[in-house]
Amino acid sequence: MTEWLSFSPEGERVRLRPPGYGDEPALIEMATDPHVRSYIGGPIDPTVAAANAMQKISAQAWGQFVIVGRVSGEVVGSGSLARKRGPWEVSYQLRRAYWGHGLAGEAVELIRVWFFENLDENLLIATTQRANDRSKRLLSRAGAVFAGTFEQYGLVQERFEFHRGGHPPLRPDA
Repeated sequence: MTEWLSFSPEGERVRLRPPGYGDEPALIEMATDPHVRSYIGGPIDPTVAAANAMQKISAQAWGQFVIVGRVSGEVVGSGSLARKRGPWEVSYQLRRAYWGHGLAGEAVELIRVWFFENLDENLLIATTQRANDRSKRLLSRAGAVFAGTFEQYGLVQERFEFHRGGHPPLRPDA
């Protein structure tokens, strides 16, 4: 498999890199913030959040990344690439103080470009709760195509797809 983020993809305002020591406060803040976690299971107990943050940093798992502000050097968010439901899936979250500035969209664009340049895959997905209008708009702006719904955790989720080349493959019967 391709080496994970052997360089840090950079945009105008953010760069992506693997989690590192010193990122713990930002990771814990996101995990315990009820607003950040409102569509992903609610806030986590601070002790569990601290243990999870240390695990992300010490284990250096393939696919885990933090989103760093280029000017400030602060961790503004985090995310992952993983196979959760079959195809590769990108997940992301931003610290509440950084919402509404386009940083998550830039980070999703960076990871999408990195993914298709470095992996021999044609599909990358993202899922969000139907109720999460902000995330759905972000994914649409980033070029993802709505691909359907499913139920998980007793709630309707929506699946969005990014395709290599930007367009879904034509169906044979189309």
